[in-house]
Amino acid sequence: MKYLFNLILAIIFIQNLYANNPVVSPTFDDIMKEIIQNQKYIFDDKNITIKVPKFADNPTQVPIFVDAKKIKSAKRMIIFADLNPIPKLVDMKLNDLLPIISLNMKVAQETPLRALVLDENNLWHVGSENIKSFGGGCAVSSVAASNTDFSKLLGKIKTSQYDKEDGSRLKASIFHPMETGLVFGNSEFFINKIIIKQEKKILGTIETYSAISENPRFIFETKDKSKKYSIEFYDNDGNEFIGNTK
Repeated sequence: MKYLFNLILAIIFIQNLYANNPVVSPTFDDIMKEIIQNQKYIFDDKNITIKVPKFADNPTQVPIFVDAKKIKSAKRMIIFADLNPIPKLVDMKLNDLLPIISLNMKVAQETPLRALVLDENNLWHVGSENIKSFGGGCAVSSVAASNTDFSKLLGKIKTSQYDKEDGSRLKASIFHPMETGLVFGNSEFFINKIIIKQEKKILGTIETYSAISENPRFIFETKDKSKKYSIEFYDNDGNEFIGNTK
């Protein structure tokens, strides 16, 4: 009887623990502890919008869009996929960027996708969405790396800028294999940092990870307008590539 009572208490505890988590997974707590340690967080799908396909047919190119601009004065945004072998996608120090990003990612299997946004009071807001897919996208060699003109194309950047009422939307793509290192015989080779500047002023610094799709394409939004921005890409092999809008 005592055992049964303790079992019921344990079940109630677990249910309460996950009551507010809209997409439960076995790795969420461990990843959160690794990323934000013991800092406070709340689940907040009202203020964080995450858009993903209804079903990701191509697990190597899954488009995602995150918009957390409802969280005023956001300082940092981190995106990760719970069940990917390489969970983190980006870690954005926003400065003068809005908490908005679009990119394509790889998925190893069906997985929850999270967006963590740090507000001005140092409280983390967690947005959640589920990506449905048969998976396998993290253990596939890059097609870009097999291109016969690979050495000529590596680091080639395309950019565009669209002015809005209260800022600018920046689009940028770069030719890069974004190898995860999970395929036998292939080493990790990926863009690991992006810096967005207005002249010499740093608007935002984004750490990026190899779970982002090859030849990555990004959309960012700035808080203020400028005639021109520079977007600097760095990879884990020490290469630096710079593109300018307009």
